[in-house]
Amino acid sequence: MGLMKAAVLHRFGKPEELQISEIDKPGVQQGKVLLRVAAIGINPVDTKIRAGTNVKAKQLALPAVLGWDVCGIVEAKGNDVEAFREGEAVFGCIGLPGTGKAYAEYVLADPDLLAAKPANISFEEAAAVSLVGLTAYQALHEYLELRAGQRILIQAAAGGVGHMAVQFAKLTGAYVMGTASAKNAAFLSALGVDRVIDYKHERFEVPAKGVDAVLDAMGGEVLYRSIACVKPGGTVLCLPSSTKDDPKAIALARERGITLTWPMMHPDGEQTRQIAALLAEKKLTVHVGQIFAFDEIAQAHRAVETHDTRGKVVVSL
Repeated sequence: MGLMKAAVLHRFGKPEELQISEIDKPGVQQGKVLLRVAAIGINPVDTKIRAGTNVKAKQLALPAVLGWDVCGIVEAKGNDVEAFREGEAVFGCIGLPGTGKAYAEYVLADPDLLAAKPANISFEEAAAVSLVGLTAYQALHEYLELRAGQRILIQAAAGGVGHMAVQFAKLTGAYVMGTASAKNAAFLSALGVDRVIDYKHERFEVPAKGVDAVLDAMGGEVLYRSIACVKPGGTVLCLPSSTKDDPKAIALARERGITLTWPMMHPDGEQTRQIAALLAEKKLTVHVGQIFAFDEIAQAHRAVETHDTRGKVVVSL
């Protein structure tokens, strides 16, 4: 079976708790593909599980290998797997947070959750897109049910989920407002944002008054203010699970007749393949803000924790 390098978490805490170690390489199994990992996407939820602050951390037995956003080459596959061929580049979100084990040189994956990597995007771009793409797609289509002509405010629009949500909203035909710092204004305009709001110098409630929906990546005070600017009967979706069931937010939403939801992203191979098709057709783009080497995975976590990255942070192997 042999050994491989993996970033192993022995105890919850700071990024330095991720230690590059040698562990057993997984063997191929029935119903699975064995991937030689080329790149890994790093998400805010990764950092929260590593710190022990996310609810998924309670279900994790340490030592553990984190990671669920991956792009790699099919090294081998179970005899019963018809999808893909050995040597093919594939990508996907290979499990719910806490169940992925992608921070390694090799990983086993369910082929039903994977898509072939489009030839026009890099391994790093493919690794970056899955979790944020699925989160944004499901937020807009399964929860908000966004329609052409509606007005939506996307908080932290230049971030990983945000910049994907902007593009899905524009493909739907919605009018899109997005909050960001001034340095990201041109980036968002190029993605199609109709009204960029510099949150450091402008209160978003003024231009966004009466919007149909808000996608909020922040929680807390930003969530309360977001609820206040949605029209009665509108919808607010809040992404951070740490803010789930915030009693003040629930009360504010009830007062105004607002539907308030905390969604849970679910891996979905069919949606991943739809995203792959949009990337191949250049109707969708994923922005990789920073790329780190595997032995710099702690620095990658620190970069995500600044909450000041544009697009996605990726680790390349």
